[in-house]
Amino acid sequence: MLKSLTIAGAPDQCIAQLQKFREAGIDLPTIQFNPVGDVLDSFRLFTDTFSEEK
Repeated sequence: MLKSLTIAGAPDQCIAQLQKFREAGIDLPTIQFNPVGDVLDSFRLFTDTFSEEK
């Protein structure tokens, strides 16, 4: 059940999972940032992955 409600994995996997939520009609997800290792590096990866400015 947890996998059906969360997004986790490599950047390309996370983008694909978010797209599935969007296709299901979820347009305002709740985000809980859980850094791994260096917080700043994790946050940069997070923002680079989900930023619409690519």
